[in-house]
Amino acid sequence: MITRGRSGGIFLAALFVMVAGFGYLLAVQFEPTVNKAYVVPAQNVELVEIMKGLERENEGAAQRIVDLRGQLGELESKGASTSDEVRVLTQQLRELRGKAGLAEATGPGVVVTLSDSSRTPTLSDDPNYFVIHDGYLRSIVNLMRRYGATAIAVNDQRVLGNSPIVCAGPIILVNSSRMSPPYVITALGNPEMLADSISQDVFFRVLEMYRDQFKITCSLEKKTSVTVPASLNNAAFKYAVGVK
Repeated sequence: MITRGRSGGIFLAALFVMVAGFGYLLAVQFEPTVNKAYVVPAQNVELVEIMKGLERENEGAAQRIVDLRGQLGELESKGASTSDEVRVLTQQLRELRGKAGLAEATGPGVVVTLSDSSRTPTLSDDPNYFVIHDGYLRSIVNLMRRYGATAIAVNDQRVLGNSPIVCAGPIILVNSSRMSPPYVITALGNPEMLADSISQDVFFRVLEMYRDQFKITCSLEKKTSVTVPASLNNAAFKYAVGVK
């Protein structure tokens, strides 16, 4: 009887130590979780402020590029008036700028507008079908190129051959510029050919199906005149060199 009493006491003591240790581990695990819940928002706020500051710097730099190009244009116009040779060279330079996307372009074309759904998805819905993804924009831009567009822009950003269109969390970046819906994709070219070809493409028909089923915005319009802004991206060639 004495042996069984001692065994029961040892068992209760061991059980108490186990329960106390388990409770301590829970308390230690819970404390960092609570602290992180308060640290993360503060970090997010700081990152948002840094991002806004960088965007303001980019806007200032973009305006500086526009101003400098305006001054350069005035100097070229003055130089063109001095001789026929300079005038011809200036005209050739302007044509090359236009082909490179470094000048604003105006003419007939089409406009495709995409925007997120106006309907809130239910618990049984896949939310990915209710928002516009960066891949949608890239696909529309590629369709426009395939069917003869001579100049393309997404909202206020000129899209060139090396222009990145990427997703960064909940936003889409075009030329590192933050975009928000609606996404207006403008293309210069033959309106009839562009509209007919894009509207009959399988990808665009899928977007129209998403429009009918998930209520995203997807429209295609022919225009007698559209304007595509100049690219503000002064490309620097790291590896390519001119042929001598």
